[in-house]
Amino acid sequence: MAVRTTRSISDSGGPSVARRRVLVPRRVYDELNGSVATETYGRSRWQEGFDEGWIALADDLDYANPVVSTVMDETRRFIASETNRDEDVIEKADTALVALAGQLLDGGRASRVVILTTDKPLGEAAETLLPRHGFENRIEYRYVASDYLDRLAPDEFRDGSR
Repeated sequence: MAVRTTRSISDSGGPSVARRRVLVPRRVYDELNGSVATETYGRSRWQEGFDEGWIALADDLDYANPVVSTVMDETRRFIASETNRDEDVIEKADTALVALAGQLLDGGRASRVVILTTDKPLGEAAETLLPRHGFENRIEYRYVASDYLDRLAPDEFRDGSR
């Protein structure tokens, strides 16, 4: 589970360049780099992406930001409703991913966010909830197979590419 950001920037009034990056909230990083993840995935493209710098740990979530806190609560409720589970058992990593997308958009750190996940209710929550907070046409969810990161081309995500 990750957030891919795109931000158009212009240096000295020149042409803008799309900068893309895969950002991962701390909760997701901890979940995927824990002992269970290591046993399951081994030395994966995921870890290589961190080592190579095209996957990065996102800044901590700003829970004082109303977009972040509201989106986390709404995401938990949305996923619980879609999966017929109690809100208390919804993984905090899931809600953190959608909250990170909201924080990046709200703070102007991304002009567009793509959420990459194998969790369909999480992706649907992002596409449903974030537009309600003013981020219409700026969020996309992509369902990716668990081996997706093994096929990623790092040049697509390095700063200044494409």
